Amino acid sequence: VPQCYLREWADPTVSSNQEPFVWIFDKDGKNKRKDKVKNVLASNDLYTIKIKGVKNYSIEETLANLEGKYAKIFEEKIKRKLPLTEEEHIILCAFVSVMLQRTLRHRDNLERFYDELIERTQEMEVAHKLSSTKSDELKRYKENTHKLGVFQLLPDITELLLEMSVAFLCAEKGFEFITSDDPCNLFNPDLQWQRFYSPGLAQKNVQVTLPLSPNILLCLSWSNLRGYILWDKTWVENTNRMIRAYSYKYFISNSPKTKRVWFRRYPLGFFFILKILKHRVEMIFYRLKMWYRFRHVRKR
Repeated sequence: VPQCYLREWADPTVSSNQEPFVWIFDKDGKNKRKDKVKNVLASNDLYTIKIKGVKNYSIEETLANLEGKYAKIFEEKIKRKLPLTEEEHIILCAFVSVMLQRTLRHRDNLERFYDELIERTQEMEVAHKLSSTKSDELKRYKENTHKLGVFQLLPDITELLLEMSVAFLCAEKGFEFITSDDPCNLFNPDLQWQRFYSPGLAQKNVQVTLPLSPNILLCLSWSNLRGYILWDKTWVENTNRMIRAYSYKYFISNSPKTKRVWFRRYPLGFFFILKILKHRVEMIFYRLKMWYRFRHVRKR
């Protein structure tokens, strides 16, 4: 996660002659520590590739250039709640595209997929007494798939994000957003009651959210939600609950304090609780129905 991004969550009580630090918590909230921004969620050579045995930093340099442009836009426009130009809009969407992919979770998921693919390929090579040419090729792909994938998908994801509405949700005074080690997330409320489908950018009701600072959260959607919008305390805390839940291993705050609402599985809204009860009743009837059908078929 870029330092220019995490710096916004620096503890405000730190004096000007000290290095900025943030508070980092385990996902379950049991352990916390404070650490300098430059040390948090940092990984050496994560996007360094080797060409003929020589390290090449072109990917990291390109990412650093994009981060610098984003940081300038945030300071000069978003913090001041000013509209963005077309070029600034493109840079913002490119930054979001990178943040969707530039996480350890994304890397680990890709590597896990390749590990399974390599294992199956090796089993087939052994079973058919073939050389390890294909599995060795997959191992080479695995080495750079995450690093190169960020840029291979960047144009397509950015182009799609540019079509979406842009809203900046501004936290009510006295309340603040947290962030995490996987801060940019997709959420589709239509899919929350099932486990088969994942949210996707082309879905009608999908939302892409990214906290930009303790005071501002970016929301991209296909709805008419646009501009700078005041987000009241209930929505801020519910958003924090989702940010923590979507974190991979850690969540981050500018304060050592946490709130119980962040660790609840569901929001406490009356109508949402009714939806939960309705869904559970439907599932009970569905299981009973399937049990009855299964029993009836066995008797026949």
